[in-house]
Amino acid sequence: MASPQDPKPTGEQNPGIIGNVMQTVTDTFGGAKDAVMGKSPEAKDTTMAKMGEYKDYAAEKTKKTADATTQKAIETKDFTVDKAIEGKDCTVEKAVGTKDFTVEKAMGAKDFTVEKTVGAKDFTVEKAVGAKGFTVKKAMGAKDFTVMKAVGAKDFIVEKAVGAKDFTVKKATEGKDAVVGK
Repeated sequence: MASPQDPKPTGEQNPGIIGNVMQTVTDTFGGAKDAVMGKSPEAKDTTMAKMGEYKDYAAEKTKKTADATTQKAIETKDFTVDKAIEGKDCTVEKAVGTKDFTVEKAMGAKDFTVEKTVGAKDFTVEKAVGAKGFTVKKAMGAKDFTVMKAVGAKDFIVEKAVGAKDFTVKKATEGKDAVVGK
């Protein structure tokens, strides 16, 4: 009869604990069959006792394997749940951090834009006021220049008119004298 501890010839796969138990039970039933078929009653009793031992052994091993598998499944489930929670927490933390960063950058951009817009408005107003003052100065200068030129032209015209009148009077007097004296 083969024991679960007996080495297997090379090339065969190890069937594991349950396979070993099944092989042992099969071997035992083979011995039980021989005992029932005419072997001595002592062999029959020995075989039946061995079958009871193997049955108890197989049941105990099956229970231990089932308990170990159940425990491993619970540990794996707990580990998976813990990792999923950690992953979710990390994802939420990163999302909150990204949201806060985005809001901070948007506020900075808004403040920068407002600051630049106010600066541009102030600059435009300052330049407009400066241009207005410059335009008023130039207009006043042009007005003064025009008045001065108009006064100069008036004086020139009066001077020329007086000169022309004197010339006309002189020529008229000469013409009158020439006509009367002849």
